[in-house]
Amino acid sequence: MSGETWTCPEHGIEYGDGKPDPRQLTWTCPACEREAQCQQREFEAAHRRHRWWDRNSGIPARYRAATPASIQPLTTSAKALARAVEGYTADLKARYDAGDGLLLIGPPGLGKTLALASVINAACDWRGGCAYAVWPDLLAELKAGFSGPKDDDRRQAIERLRDVPFLALDELGVRGMSDFDHGELFALVDYRYRETLPTLVAANATPANFPTMVGERVSDRLKETCAQIVVAGDSLRGRVAITGPDALTRPPEELIVRTHSHGQWRDRKVYAPDEGRFRA
Repeated sequence: MSGETWTCPEHGIEYGDGKPDPRQLTWTCPACEREAQCQQREFEAAHRRHRWWDRNSGIPARYRAATPASIQPLTTSAKALARAVEGYTADLKARYDAGDGLLLIGPPGLGKTLALASVINAACDWRGGCAYAVWPDLLAELKAGFSGPKDDDRRQAIERLRDVPFLALDELGVRGMSDFDHGELFALVDYRYRETLPTLVAANATPANFPTMVGERVSDRLKETCAQIVVAGDSLRGRVAITGPDALTRPPEELIVRTHSHGQWRDRKVYAPDEGRFRA
């Protein structure tokens, strides 16, 4: 068979000459092989994104199905919120590159948490590694770690969120914060401000009292980098149901890639990566 060649009917590339690809131990169209490897990399990346979202994103069970379309335009305020979230998620790469966030302010029960979850779900589908967190819960976890051993992972509750691509902080200022609490919030917001990382925030506040609740330095940075959406009206809690499948669909367990090899089309099966190889 030495010296035999074939031509890929899709790419028009001649390949063979008796020298198999040492990585494949076979004769395969190099363009087909490149495309197959690209498909495999995206297949593995999709599994990584889904695994992060499922286990590490912090999205509450109630909001796993949340998408921008979940924000029902029942009121004028809800319509504005729906438009803002739809516009924000339309080009997440541009938002990420610019470090743009969202600042959602208003009474409880008007869809702020739903909006944050919708954005983080979309962001996790786009690139993975994004996170939603309830600020009082973060503080409680951090403080609980102080009573444990020095290597208690809870001590990193806030630190590990510093570099996530998109971060949503819910219930900001829901109760009075100590100097320590303000310091932790400022350190997190300021770091992300300096690194132009998008931060999204929801607070049961008014534009007038928000700076007092979170501190002037935090407020200034958020107002500079975030589009401010003020919601108003009566609570919609209980009137809006978040139904449907998970916002992120689990990728299939196997992928079939097609290559032209030895003069004929061949299918190769690629299996989902071993979870032990994933890095959170």
